[in-house]
Amino acid sequence: MTDDLFEVLEPLEPRQQRFVEEYVIDLIGTKAAIRAGYSSKSAASTASSLLNKTNIQHAIEKLQEQRASRINVTKESVLHEMSLLANSRVEWFTIDDTGVVRAAEGAPEGATGAIQSVKYRKEVYPPKLDKDGGLIKEGYVVHHAELKLWDKPGPLKLMGRHIGLFPDKVEVSGPGGGPIKTEVTEVRRTIVRAGKQDV
Repeated sequence: MTDDLFEVLEPLEPRQQRFVEEYVIDLIGTKAAIRAGYSSKSAASTASSLLNKTNIQHAIEKLQEQRASRINVTKESVLHEMSLLANSRVEWFTIDDTGVVRAAEGAPEGATGAIQSVKYRKEVYPPKLDKDGGLIKEGYVVHHAELKLWDKPGPLKLMGRHIGLFPDKVEVSGPGGGPIKTEVTEVRRTIVRAGKQDV
């Protein structure tokens, strides 16, 4: 990794820079903190603290953008692909007489990307002959194709999170959106001894 990634940002300590590099691998803060050399006992709180720092957030964003540009991936292309998986329908596909699967008319662009696998089966029917060897019916072949589409719940959940349907945080408030009322209860302990009472 080149140092120019962090030139325009508030300088990061070497271990913070390592955390950023580790975090973009799997987006798991605790593991990234441990791999970056922070204590495993406090890795979860350390990761949470680091991820709340503006310079860390910017560094992660910039590194993700650089990686995405190298493999020609944009946010729009990822969302389009997730949308295809989440909204896929068997009606999007046709199977011709030879068993080849194609996108049906009106299917969205890239629809075949929603196909996880295709199982082909061929049935061969020989010609039917009469007892003298005369042809009654021509032989023919029937091609079958069984489609399996990619999982829908996973992409649907990701798309839902993207539009705010499944928030990561749940905020709790009091009546009318105001603060939560708290009450403090005082607990007193009385020790009774023979001939004497202490409060």
